[in-house]
Amino acid sequence: MTVIASRCFQLLIVCFFGIGAVFDSYSQSNYPSKPIRIFVGSVPGASSDTYARIVGDALSKNLNQSIQIENRSGASGIIATTAMLALPADGYQIQLIYTPHTLSPYLFKKLSYDSIKDVTGIGRIVTAPLVLAVSAKSNLKSFQDLIDLGKSKSLNYGSAGIGSGGHLSAEMLKIYAGLDVVHAPYRGASPAATAVAAGDVDFAFIAQITARELMLANKIRILAVTSKTRSPLLPNIPTMQELGLKDFEFNNWFGLIASAKIPSEVVNKLSNSLKEVLKDPEIRKKLTSDGSEIVADSPEQFKKFLADDSKKWGPLIQQIGLKGED
Repeated sequence: MTVIASRCFQLLIVCFFGIGAVFDSYSQSNYPSKPIRIFVGSVPGASSDTYARIVGDALSKNLNQSIQIENRSGASGIIATTAMLALPADGYQIQLIYTPHTLSPYLFKKLSYDSIKDVTGIGRIVTAPLVLAVSAKSNLKSFQDLIDLGKSKSLNYGSAGIGSGGHLSAEMLKIYAGLDVVHAPYRGASPAATAVAAGDVDFAFIAQITARELMLANKIRILAVTSKTRSPLLPNIPTMQELGLKDFEFNNWFGLIASAKIPSEVVNKLSNSLKEVLKDPEIRKKLTSDGSEIVADSPEQFKKFLADDSKKWGPLIQQIGLKGED
């Protein structure tokens, strides 16, 4: 190859990559130019699905682009995260995650991804306590009634799946109250709530947003809340700490993530849009109607939260001996 031909070839290479860079830059500045999918690791009607639809609808209007909710329930959100990460990291597939996400490394040995390193935070949205619920058809009128029943026989409880807030809360109750309990995992919080209402399980810790309709229909009875202080939504319901479990506190959290490979410009655009949405009084009203509190983390804050939360719960999971099904 002559010197001139070599230089021409080098020039072509530079032009090729230069055009690619320009195109990529244009693509990012033009984002979003097609529909966005929000993956949710639960069935329709669950708390995470409800939050995803409220936020997704608001983001759609803010970004002037269609947003579709894609439910991939099961395995404590792992199925949804795996599906999201298998697609191009271009910002057109994101996920609404909650509590189990940071627990997955301790529960499942064969994860195909790193739940902290392989994702990037867009923003945490809300944090919310759970409620301890029993069927309204049962004879359990108080927390003490449940404890007394648990002293006489083994109790079964439902949850949204292994590693969910309901699972952890029930296992904490087992330790703190010295009960013998058996876990019945369901494919989401909504089926678990339906199971407790029907009396298929003795009790369940479920999100207030999931419990609300069943409460209004008098199908479940609320015995306690898992927050440190009483819920504004349920001012007459005592906390677990008030009922004698001194250190018992649990709050679910929900937020948006994307692949760690997503361009920073796209992350920032999604984050800024989310922050604007969370300032809207109507959206805030919808998100907090169940007693939840809005957080509105930045990407950096949410990323740090994910890492810290994983470190916080890891030792407890190992102490309890919780394991997922690989």
